[in-house]
Amino acid sequence: MAEQKKAPLLKKEEDYVKALEGFINPETDKVALLLDYDGTLAPLTEELSVMPKDTEINIKKLAANDKIFMVVFSGRELSEIKNHLKFPNVTYAGNHGLEVEYPSGKKFKIEMPEELLEKHNKLVAELKEKVVCSGAWVEDKKISVTYHYKGVTDKLKTKLIGEAKALIQAHGFQLIETPYALEGKPRVNWDKGEGAKMILEKQFEADWAKNLKIIYVGDDTTDEDAIKVLHGIGKTFRVSELPTLKTYANYQIKTVEEVGYLLKAVQAYYEKKKKA
Repeated sequence: MAEQKKAPLLKKEEDYVKALEGFINPETDKVALLLDYDGTLAPLTEELSVMPKDTEINIKKLAANDKIFMVVFSGRELSEIKNHLKFPNVTYAGNHGLEVEYPSGKKFKIEMPEELLEKHNKLVAELKEKVVCSGAWVEDKKISVTYHYKGVTDKLKTKLIGEAKALIQAHGFQLIETPYALEGKPRVNWDKGEGAKMILEKQFEADWAKNLKIIYVGDDTTDEDAIKVLHGIGKTFRVSELPTLKTYANYQIKTVEEVGYLLKAVQAYYEKKKKA
């Protein structure tokens, strides 16, 4: 059974090359590249931010490769992430996979129970009303919610954290504490792991795990659900600066900028093929 533990931290470009060594055969393998957006491909901010230039260059190259099935996940609405990126040949998964659109234009959407949506919206509204101040902000992920307090002064931090915790629990959500943030997750059988499985099954049928080389990269607790599902099947990477991080992932990446090294290492397989 998979357990969260400290993963090797990748530091140099050559570390990323070594992590993928022998994993991909560019001649024969179909690769599923599953990428979170906020906090992974681009810095996490209230509004969607832009990717580092090197990341964007390699994303475009990989998305254009017919050997690669690329999925970009976001906790935001599907239309928001799709209109922000506008890359063809990419499958967009909004609301952690509740809304999905394939490059063909085919879409599907899973409707959450109305009662749950009402509880979620009330929690988001109360958090914004009562604990958003002095640099703290609320990330509405539609199925879950995150209260960010990294920019808050120590003087206010304890009070705001206590109030936010109480609100999350009072609304019946599961409380998850992470560095500089509190996550409120609904007590339902849906997460990014379920989303990833469903997307891959709809595209590659039930035996997807046997026929794909899978790479997953994400930065927060919602990504751990997908990383756990893919444990032992693909190569998984967690983006975090936390030195004591425990994760289901195979490797830890420290910063958003360094995710570009991983994408460059994947692209290098196909560059070598062209030169051969």
